[in-house]
Amino acid sequence: MVPASSPGPARTHKPPPGAASKDALYRIAGILDVPVASFFPDADRPDAAIAQAADLVSAFVAIENPAARRTCLAFVRAMAGS
Repeated sequence: MVPASSPGPARTHKPPPGAASKDALYRIAGILDVPVASFFPDADRPDAAIAQAADLVSAFVAIENPAARRTCLAFVRAMAGS
């Protein structure tokens, strides 16, 4: 029997599997100002605009050419104004 004053075996805190991914998802949702549920196709949502916005951001970030990004942004802004 181990005396009550013994420190016992050292325990390390290990986050649950997927915790880093969950944290990243919450950060991304916060940056985009959308609910986390908007990233899941089966989630209830009033329209597809939120999912389309996430797709748009992903595609925009993939554009490597700065001039092409500016052109894309100008196009989206023009469409939003029409």
